[in-house]
Amino acid sequence: LSLSPVRDPIFFSFPAKGHEYQCEGTHMLKVTRRTREVDVILNQQTAEDIARLGDTLAEETTREQVTEAGTNRQAKATARRIEELREQVDAETLKLTLRALPVSKWAQALAAHRNDNGTNDMFGTAAAALPLMLDSATIGGKPVADEDKTEQAWRNLFDELTDGQFTPIWQAIAELNGTAADPKAAFDLASQV
Repeated sequence: LSLSPVRDPIFFSFPAKGHEYQCEGTHMLKVTRRTREVDVILNQQTAEDIARLGDTLAEETTREQVTEAGTNRQAKATARRIEELREQVDAETLKLTLRALPVSKWAQALAAHRNDNGTNDMFGTAAAALPLMLDSATIGGKPVADEDKTEQAWRNLFDELTDGQFTPIWQAIAELNGTAADPKAAFDLASQV
């Protein structure tokens, strides 16, 4: 991508398959980074109960599809129980909205939390990245206090979470920041069709 100012609007061009396409715009170039929402139930027992009920519900709905026996009352009852538990734990559910980091900030978070053997400390990386990635953080519908959104506060929380509670946070951080988003191969392939 080459940028060259021409007149007032921004003018830029990018080569594609031997041709140069030109686009004009009147606004500055803007990057929109992806976001992802993550819900973490802080009550471990209830979180495990919901996960178990989810497995049961999956079995019950699969059984219904196989037998085609009509309405599955068991599955409906299990789904109702999951919804009841969700409402009960709302006050204990940490809801995070995360936004991908610019490459330099993600690289800094990775470099600062490298273990002696060369692997990354995922807890340290996650704790460092979260304050930079947070668009919002609520618990029970109320904003999380600023002092609870620091790197050290996240690290302390991670020390208390189970793997099952931490994993969705780490997966969101890794997916938002580690996924390649270079559409060139798709553009090249599409131009050959």
